[in-house]
Amino acid sequence: MINKMEYTADSPKSSVRNKLLIAFFLVLALSGIIFNIVFIHFIQSTLTTAGSDSNLINTMTRKFTIIGSVITIAAIIIVLLISRVLSETITRPIKKLTEGMLEIAREQWSTRIDMSSNDEFGQLARGFNFMVEHIEDAMLKLKAAKEYTDNILLSVPSIMIVLSNRFNILSTNMAFEKLKAQYPGLTLSQFTVPLEDHIKSNLDTGVTIKKEITVVPDGSEVSLIFTAIVSRIGDSGAKNETEKASILLTITDVTERRKMKELVLQSRQDWEDTFNTIPDMITIHDNDYNIIMANTAAKDTLNLHLIDFKKTTKCYRYYHGTSSAPEGCPSCECMKTAAPSTFEIYEPHLKKFIEIRSIPRFNNSKQLIGLIHIVRDISLRKSIE
Repeated sequence: MINKMEYTADSPKSSVRNKLLIAFFLVLALSGIIFNIVFIHFIQSTLTTAGSDSNLINTMTRKFTIIGSVITIAAIIIVLLISRVLSETITRPIKKLTEGMLEIAREQWSTRIDMSSNDEFGQLARGFNFMVEHIEDAMLKLKAAKEYTDNILLSVPSIMIVLSNRFNILSTNMAFEKLKAQYPGLTLSQFTVPLEDHIKSNLDTGVTIKKEITVVPDGSEVSLIFTAIVSRIGDSGAKNETEKASILLTITDVTERRKMKELVLQSRQDWEDTFNTIPDMITIHDNDYNIIMANTAAKDTLNLHLIDFKKTTKCYRYYHGTSSAPEGCPSCECMKTAAPSTFEIYEPHLKKFIEIRSIPRFNNSKQLIGLIHIVRDISLRKSIE
């Protein structure tokens, strides 16, 4: 089998020009011999018929044989020289085309064949140049697309591993090298081995699989958490076919994300624990006077344990026992003024003296979205007073 990158245009053992010269030589030599034989036979017959002496006939035959041979040889030499020149005009364009094709094979896309003749070879050269221009344009577009894809792959933070249908690793992107520089003991097999069953399943069914794996690089005590996506590439994953790219593993490091999530959950739990241990009632309201959150003290006092805060839960119903906001409610005024306020009232519905601190809630656009009520039972203090 010829390697296309090592092929060179060696001198052919049997060229068109040599074949033409041999053909001309054989035709001319055979024609000269036949012509001489016929011509001498004609001379002999003519002289014999005329009654010429046999010595004269032999002498004339020898002379015409020598002259005919010389003429034949001279004619052969002249015709061969002419044939050589003519064959050169035929083989030179072919040689140019061959050299041009070899340059294209070496990816010299700027190669053009300069041939100004208007014959078939000139037509072939112009067709060759036209073809190469289109190939060059297509290759430039392909190169630009490849560079664009490579830039995307370089910027992707996820590790991408291409596997064959025989589970061999074919390629990976730079994200793995960057991670390996941080953890030298990290190997690609630490990603592929835990996913073997999922890879086989994907080859059989073609269904994309998402799995979370934990990897501990050799020589390190750090546990790295990754989200792995096993997806099919290509049209078939049959194991009995020629080895080809069939599986793409997309490995995303979610270690920091998981830590942040756990930290947020822990912070939320700590906040809720603190929120619920405060003895004062705390309720958070939206701008339609619905209670959307309450601590344990508020749930106990206002009997909110069985309430679904995703539904309508009007604060005045639980604080005042009314079907609408009472007139002159300081909290309602706080909704209008968007300023915090503190007031003390006796609430008949709760049968308590309470101190209410009403604090406005704002979003990132500085728009009022509700209130925070901090309510303290001051009945004992009022009784003492």
